[in-house]
Amino acid sequence: LKILATLAGQLLQLQALVGEKTRALQAKNQLLTRALETAAARYGIIGTSPALLQALSELERVSEASASVLLLGESGTGKELFARAVHLSSQRRDQPFIKVNCAAIPDTLFESELFGYERGAFTGAQSARSGWFEQADRGTIFLDEIGEMPLAMQTKLLRTLQEGTVVRLGGKREIKVVVRVVAATNRDLEQDVQRGIFRRDLFYRLNVIPIRLPSLRERPQDIRALALHFLNRVNQNNQRNVSLSPDALAELEQHPWPGNIRELRNVLERAVILCGEGTVVLRHLPPGFAGLPVLAPPESGDTLT
Repeated sequence: LKILATLAGQLLQLQALVGEKTRALQAKNQLLTRALETAAARYGIIGTSPALLQALSELERVSEASASVLLLGESGTGKELFARAVHLSSQRRDQPFIKVNCAAIPDTLFESELFGYERGAFTGAQSARSGWFEQADRGTIFLDEIGEMPLAMQTKLLRTLQEGTVVRLGGKREIKVVVRVVAATNRDLEQDVQRGIFRRDLFYRLNVIPIRLPSLRERPQDIRALALHFLNRVNQNNQRNVSLSPDALAELEQHPWPGNIRELRNVLERAVILCGEGTVVLRHLPPGFAGLPVLAPPESGDTLT
C-alpha cells in the first residue's frame, strides 16, 4: 500500500507538472500568435489564418538578413505587400524601396531601366540616368514577375548580384551598390530551369530564402475580414455607404477564388458600384458567381434587342 501510495503521488505530481508545462506552452503560443497578428496589422496585411501567419513568421525570421528572398505563390496573393513587409521589418526601412515589374518592361529597355545609362548611350539619351538598382542603393529592390525576365538580362542580373556592382548602358565604370533583392513569381521556376528558359545559377541565387504565400482558398477564415476591409476602402473611394448582406457575405466565403485577393477586391468594387446605395445582395455579384446564372452569348444570326 505504501508503494502504491508513493507511485500514485508521483503520478499526480507528474500530471501536475505536465499540465503546468502545457499551460505555459499554450500561453507562449498565444503570445506568438498575437505578436504575428500585430506585425500583420503593422504591415497592412489582413488576416489571422494559420497559413498566413506561417508565411509572416518566416518573413519575421529573415527580416534582418541580407540574403535574397523569393516570394512564391499564385497571382493575386499579395506578393508586393509581403515584399514591402520584408523591407519595413528590416534595418533598411528608412532607405528606398524600389518596385520593378519585369513583365511590363520591353526587352529592349531592360538594361537601361535596371542599370541606367550614360549620356549619348543611344539616340535620345541627352543626359545620364541612374537605373533602378542605383536608386535602391542601401535599400530594397522588388523584382516582381522575375520569371518574365529575358535570358540575356538574367545573365547581367546574376553578375550584379554576385559582384554588387552595376555598369550603366554606354558606360565603363563599375558602380558599387548595396541592395537587398526580393523577387516574386507565380511561375514554377524549377520547371523553367529544366526547360532552359531560366538560368539555374540565377535561380539558386534568388532562392536563398523562399517564402510561399498561401492562396485565398487556403485562408477561408480571412475572407470576411478581407471583404469588410475592401468594402470600407471602396466606400471611401466612391463616397458610398454600402454594406454587405449576410447572404452575400456567406457566398463570398464559399467562393473558390481562383483570382485570390485581387479577384475579391474587384468583385466588391463591382458590387458597390452596381448597388449604388444600401446593401450588396446576391444579385449584385458577377454572373456565374456563387451559382448565379450566366448569360449565354447570342448565336450567330441572333439579334440583340
